[in-house]
Formats: sequence, C-alpha cells, structure tokens
Amino acid sequence: MSARGRNGTADSPQAGAVPGDPMNAAQSGAGQADAEAAETAWRRLDPRIIAVTSTGSGLLIITAAVIMWWRDAPWWLHAAVPPPLLCFPVYEWWRWLKTTYRLTPERIELRTGVLVRSHRSIPRHRVRSVDVSANPLRRIFGLSTVKVGTGHRVGSADNAVLTLDALSHRDAETLRQDLVRRTAVEEDQDTIGRIDWKWLRYAPLSSWAAFLGLSAVGGTYEVLDTVGADPDTVLIPQLFSWLSRADLLPVIVLGLLGLVVVGACGATGLYVEMWWDFRLLREPNGALRATRGLFVTRSVTLEEERLRGMEIAEPLLLRWGGGAYTYAVASGTGSAEEEISSYVTSVMLPPAPLAEAHRVAAAVLREEEDPTASVRLVPHTRHALLRRLRWAFFTGTVLGGLLVLLGVLLTDVLIHIGWTTALVAYAAGTLFARDAARSLGHGVTGRYLVTRHGSVKRRTIALRRDGVIGWNVTQWAWHRRSGLCTLTATTAGGRGAYDVKDVLMPEGLRFADESVPTLLDHFVTRGQGRTGTAP
Repeated sequence: MSARGRNGTADSPQAGAVPGDPMNAAQSGAGQADAEAAETAWRRLDPRIIAVTSTGSGLLIITAAVIMWWRDAPWWLHAAVPPPLLCFPVYEWWRWLKTTYRLTPERIELRTGVLVRSHRSIPRHRVRSVDVSANPLRRIFGLSTVKVGTGHRVGSADNAVLTLDALSHRDAETLRQDLVRRTAVEEDQDTIGRIDWKWLRYAPLSSWAAFLGLSAVGGTYEVLDTVGADPDTVLIPQLFSWLSRADLLPVIVLGLLGLVVVGACGATGLYVEMWWDFRLLREPNGALRATRGLFVTRSVTLEEERLRGMEIAEPLLLRWGGGAYTYAVASGTGSAEEEISSYVTSVMLPPAPLAEAHRVAAAVLREEEDPTASVRLVPHTRHALLRRLRWAFFTGTVLGGLLVLLGVLLTDVLIHIGWTTALVAYAAGTLFARDAARSLGHGVTGRYLVTRHGSVKRRTIALRRDGVIGWNVTQWAWHRRSGLCTLTATTAGGRGAYDVKDVLMPEGLRFADESVPTLLDHFVTRGQGRTGTAP
C-alpha cells in the first residue's frame, strides 16, 4: 500500500471514503441530488436585457424630442420627455427581477409579470420548434431571443409560443440543444442546402417589390411632412400644376418604371437581409436547423420526426422566372399567423430554381425523388374550369356595373371606366381561370398523397399518408349541380388542413380511400365498379 493510501487520500473517489459505507452512499446521493437541483433551479434572464430595452426606448424618446424641437412644440411636451427616460430603466430592472425560468427533465417553465403575474409551462415532449433570433441591438450586447413553439392552434399565436427574451448567445444555444436533443439518431451533421447568390435574380419577382415601391412614396411624404416641408400646401400643388402642362403618357410610364425600379431594389435588399448566409443542416440529434439573417439573425430548429410532408409554393411572378419556395409540413409550423410574416419557421429554402427546390424537398424527406415531382397528377374535369369562368364573369360584371351605376348618377366618365373595367376583368379572369384549372390535380405516390391548386400562388403539397388523421368533404350549393366537392385532408402539421379542390365526388372519395384505406369505411357505401369494389 502506498503512503498516500495509508493517509486515506489515494486511489479512492473521496478522501477518507470507505467502500460500502452507508455514510459515503448518503453523501454521494446528497451530492447527486444537489447537482440535479442546481440544474432545475429557477434562473433569471441575462441582466444585459435591461440595457438593451432601456437603450431602445431611450432612442425613441430622444428622437421624438428632437422632432418636437424641430417643429417648435410647446414647452409642456418637452417637459414630458425626462420622466420616461428615468422610469424606463427602473421598470425594466423590476421586470427582469420578476422574470425567471427553468428547464426540468419534464418541462420548461416561465414566470413573469409585474402587475399581472403569469406562470407558463410547456412539457418537453410537446416542443415542436425552437427559434433563436437576435436583432441588431441585441447582437451588440451579445443576446438572443429564444421562442419555444408547441404547434398549438387554438387562440392567438402567443398562446402557442413561450418566449425567453433574452439569453446570452451561449445559453441560448445550450437551451436549444437541450430542447431538441435525441439519442436515437447517430449520424454526422449533413448540409442539405445553402444560399447561392445566383438566386438573387428571384428577389424582384416578389409581391414585396410592388409593396416596397409604394411604401417608398408614402415614406418620402412622411419624411417631408416631419421635417416641416409641408407637402400638402407646397409640393403637391406644384406637382399637379406641372402634371397639367406635361404629356401624361410618358409621365405615367416613367412613374411606373420608377416604382418598379425602387421596388426591385428594395426587394433585393430585403432578400439579402433575410437570406444572408442561409444554411439548412441535418444535425446529429435528428433535427433540421435553418440559419439565416444579416442584421436580424435567425435560427429555427425542427424535429425531423415531426415532419408530415413538404410543400412547393410557386407565386405567379416567381413561377414565370422558374423559381419556387420550399416549405416543411411539420407540427408547430405553417400557422395562419405566419402567412403574413416575412419570417416563416417552416421555410427550408429561399426562392430558388424549381429543380433545387425539388432536390432539397427530397433530401429533407430522405427520399430519392421529391414526391411532388415524381407523382402523376390526375387532372380535374372541365366542371372546375367552368366554375372559375363563372366567378370571373360575375366579378367583372359586378365591378363594371357598380362603376356604370355611379356614372349614371354622377358623371359620364365613370360609365366609360366601368365598361372598360368589365372588359379587362373578363379578359384577366379568363386567363387566371384557365391557369387555375390547369393547376388542379391530385395523386398518390409511395408513402405520400399529393395535391396541387392555385394560380396567383400555386401550391403542390406532398403529405405522408400515415400522417392523415381525417377527411372533410365539403359541397357548397353551387357545387351540387356539377357534382363537385372540396376534399380536405387533416393532419397534425403545417396548416393542419390541405385541400383537393373542385374534384368530382366519386373521384374524390376514391382518392381518399386509396390514400388512407379504411379511414372512410364508416361513412361510405361501396359498389362494384369496373375495377372492383369502389366507394
């Protein structure tokens, strides 16, 4: 025995410990319990959030004070500036003090509130997505915001997301890994897709281009009004005076061209900011992670086991350019609130060539070929086209008729505008109706059912057949004469419901029965068709 052994300090887990000693076991158990308690203890957010929120609020107040000084506001408005500057840091400190969170083996919990206290808790097995983001001000202070999504659809989106604002970058990454950790998958990290700046040509082919072009005009007006240029009494009358002497056709053409150029530049800048350094990774823990952003960084993690399919979306302009979006149909993504957001958590690829979109969709699903590309879609009948043509005719008649009626009551100019509008609506409606009818289709391939519809934004969705939990068959009054119906597949993922629009009732029921056998057995009667038993 060595000298250290004789002194009771060598080769043993604990100095002076005796193997099998009940006291040693009790101490070991107590130490383990202390470690577990420390891991699940309530923690506070990073205190630097006080400086972040106070700085942001202070900048807004100071900006307002400068504008008031520029516009010679009354003294009592200036006197109202100092109190908020002093109160905001105190309030933020008090809010930080009252906000705590903890992560246990079973759930993540958040306690917050100053006047109204709230205690939110999400079971870890209900976590569907983890979103880590950081705006420029938080990045300066080294902070990130973590949003934990459950995919719940009842009520507002806030009820489905637990937000921790804010954690340090390291703590946010550690929390993200803890929430999505899985031990069943042992694979190397794989890069599925990344940004290619050749795709920048798709940036102007977006609805954002028109919106940003018009916003530039409105923003210019607001800036001029803020600095005291008084556009209502100076600039606008001068503009109308100039237009009354100018040739309107070149002015209109140049004006529209200017809006298009400004909108295209704005859309390109937005594309760069949103998709900067985009990467889609398959992590060793069995999760898909998409990272992107220039000024506002964003990292979204989706558990691969929550995938229910993929969606290829082709807005009209982007489709003309040969591009498409790629979305995942997964639990916790694709809610209605996301449709109006520029940051959709289900996006798997920025606007990119259609072939690349199909490649990424196949890689995400671990299939050799994207089901939306390999399927043979069954086209819908001419009844669907006739229905859309009737709607186009009805819309053009209503718009033109209203303008003609106003023209009879007010001025003859509106009568000419009315019949011109009706003719344009008839022509455009016919084109869109034919395109929408050609886009309709459905089919089954392997483990997936596929549906396609839409003209302004054509969507092709591949759903896993074992992920469909129900069917809704809807038949409106104007459907019944033609025998059409809308068949809706419900699933626990994405938007929750995906339509097969304007399909003949017998064909729709056959498709539903083929896609998910026995699901409709209690709701249909079967007869012998040419190919055997059919609904």
